[in-house]
Amino acid sequence: MKRVQLFVTCLADLMHPQAAIAAVHVLERRQVSVEFPENQTCCGQFSYNAGYHHEAAILARHFLTVFESSSNGESPDIVSLSGSCAAMVIHTYPQLLYEDALAQGESEDVAEHWKQRAVQLGERLHEWSMWLNQHCPSEPATTPKIPVAHHLGCHMRRLLPGAQDAAQMLGHYGIEALEPDDADQCCGFGGTYSLTEPVISTTLADDKLQHIDQLRESTGALCLTGADLGCLLHLKGRLIRQGSHFPACHVAELVDLADQKRLSVEQIQAAGLKGDR
Repeated sequence: MKRVQLFVTCLADLMHPQAAIAAVHVLERRQVSVEFPENQTCCGQFSYNAGYHHEAAILARHFLTVFESSSNGESPDIVSLSGSCAAMVIHTYPQLLYEDALAQGESEDVAEHWKQRAVQLGERLHEWSMWLNQHCPSEPATTPKIPVAHHLGCHMRRLLPGAQDAAQMLGHYGIEALEPDDADQCCGFGGTYSLTEPVISTTLADDKLQHIDQLRESTGALCLTGADLGCLLHLKGRLIRQGSHFPACHVAELVDLADQKRLSVEQIQAAGLKGDR
């Protein structure tokens, strides 16, 4: 039996836990044992993007300590419900921890040790849909595919090779992942950017939603989906403020519905509009 550790991420934990629940259900149906290290916290991306690198390094050290240990001494893969958080751990941790150790007066050997620990942990960490595509392949669906608007976040598109293949994996579950014309443009979330530059952030989101609306009109896309909750919640917030009822949900929720043979307009609406105000 395959074993993984689940990195649930802050936004899934605090804002959209149904994505994590769906992700676990999908994995367990495929005989994957899911371990949840309860001491996990933020990966530090929010602090890092805001310029607080030492504070981010403190969280990174904690992250390593939590996920290096396992219930039976083994080191299973770690699956993340956010592509940007996965990119943070894989690409930013090694140099961040190395430089912070030196800045705190620790020796070169200690700094290098932290760096190597981060590299080794990064080799175990995978974004959820990418891991599923690689380790639990599915036969292509024989039924007509349901079209959805797919948003591939900046970090996944640029830093996680194979992310687009994972998006196409949705087709095996009867989900046609379609990208809008400006697919490679930022949605405007950018973590702290959406707080420090609200006007530009909102403009980028509205521009993205305009292209998604055009895709919706031309293809009949039933919802907005993606593997980064930050992007999805940012865009969903704008949809709500515009009075739109176009649903948005994490890819894990769609795969979970497909597994249960419940991939219908009504069920997608229910999942994608849950939590709207």
